[in-house]
Amino acid sequence: MHWTRSSVAWVAALVALSALLRALRRLLEPEDRPVALAVAVVVVAAAALMPPARGRGRVSVEQAGWRTVLQVFLAAAVTALAALAGLGVVVAGGLGIAAAAAVPLAWPAPRQHPEP
Repeated sequence: MHWTRSSVAWVAALVALSALLRALRRLLEPEDRPVALAVAVVVVAAAALMPPARGRGRVSVEQAGWRTVLQVFLAAAVTALAALAGLGVVVAGGLGIAAAAAVPLAWPAPRQHPEP
């Protein structure tokens, strides 16, 4: 099952996008805000579209939704913190996407044992 059936993941994506846009708006100069808008949308969309689990095991829709919530919030937080550290908005976005990509690696799908 795919996470798009999870309303929790949809709400999380909207909340993360809103929070990231607000943080970047406060951290960046006015001339950098159009780039920040594009980066924020790309970061949240990329984090939401990444597979929530890795491995041969299957996860339920609910678990896939919660994994996507973690991916989206982690991507937004890392992006905002990197922008706060002064790394630039594009580099911060790349780090946010990398953080979201690390979630399935750190939290693989449970293994399914063959039934006898």
